[in-house]
Amino acid sequence: MGMIAVIIIFICICVDNMVSANMTAMKMTPKSKSIFSIKVALAFAGCNTLLFAFGYLFSALFFRDWVYVAHNWVAFSFLLLLGIKFMLESIEKTPSFNATDTNNTSKLFKVAAVLGIDAFFVGYAVEAMDTSFLPQAVFLVLITVAMTMLGFRLGSPSSKTIVAKKVEMVTGLVLIIMAVRLIVL
Repeated sequence: MGMIAVIIIFICICVDNMVSANMTAMKMTPKSKSIFSIKVALAFAGCNTLLFAFGYLFSALFFRDWVYVAHNWVAFSFLLLLGIKFMLESIEKTPSFNATDTNNTSKLFKVAAVLGIDAFFVGYAVEAMDTSFLPQAVFLVLITVAMTMLGFRLGSPSSKTIVAKKVEMVTGLVLIIMAVRLIVL
């Protein structure tokens, strides 16, 4: 799996963060969302990176010898399942925050952990494909912060539609295409 493919997958899994930020921004005033957006972006980036590292280490420590012969199939199954999950989430409610949740740190980290679970599976798949950890972790942090800030930027109380939900459907399709690409090529 090349670096471009990994970056595309990271952008796809960070769409959840963007959707959550977008829906949160729709419920907040511009003044309250400016500081909170940075706090959310850092929490999401931290949880994504931590769970990515756990998935990477879990694969390296326990499944390195087992999965080596079928690493493409493992990565395929994880990406396919994530793609299906994203397509289903495009019609579900995404966790978000209200103006009263700006000081609720426990809710912030619970939502960040739930949204970061995808990064665990991607970390597992990335390690199974024999790619290095540090460049991917740095890109994941940067992409998570950028996507979360984009979600906050796109959302406003006057918004009538959630554009990020449509992006979530496209993301699911991209992940399924990336999964099929692993098997075909």
